[in-house]
Amino acid sequence: MVEAGARASARQQPRAGSREDSNPLLYCALGLAVPGLGHIALGRRGTGAVFLVSIGLLFVFGIGMDGELFPFEAAAPLTLLAGVAEMGAGAFYVAARMLGLGAGNPEAPTYEYGYAFLIVAGLLNMLVILDAWDIATGAKGSAEEAGEAPSPGR
Repeated sequence: MVEAGARASARQQPRAGSREDSNPLLYCALGLAVPGLGHIALGRRGTGAVFLVSIGLLFVFGIGMDGELFPFEAAAPLTLLAGVAEMGAGAFYVAARMLGLGAGNPEAPTYEYGYAFLIVAGLLNMLVILDAWDIATGAKGSAEEAGEAPSPGR
């Protein structure tokens, strides 16, 4: 019983000299810029790669299904929230805007699925960012405890 408590408290505290000692906002910013990059920087390469691929596929499928990247209109609060949610996809959102994608076609049979995929991609990345925060602050276990190989810097 005492050993389990010691392990739990050790997991809560970042190790001296580890990456968790640095600013957790850095890992969150990396994760917002490119989905999964915060996890990769924290040494969870497999997890980060899965997040990058899954969020990327959701976003690409959403665009491919004639989904719409919603504008930021303060007069329409739900449209504003949808736009903020889609923006959570980070680099995918920026690339789509720069390439002029995401105009949407409301007459397409897949339009509603498309914008739902785009919104889910952004919201999922926001959850991934929160997970990176938990790992960086020590609230969640290390890469070794998660079954992933530690990064060379550890």
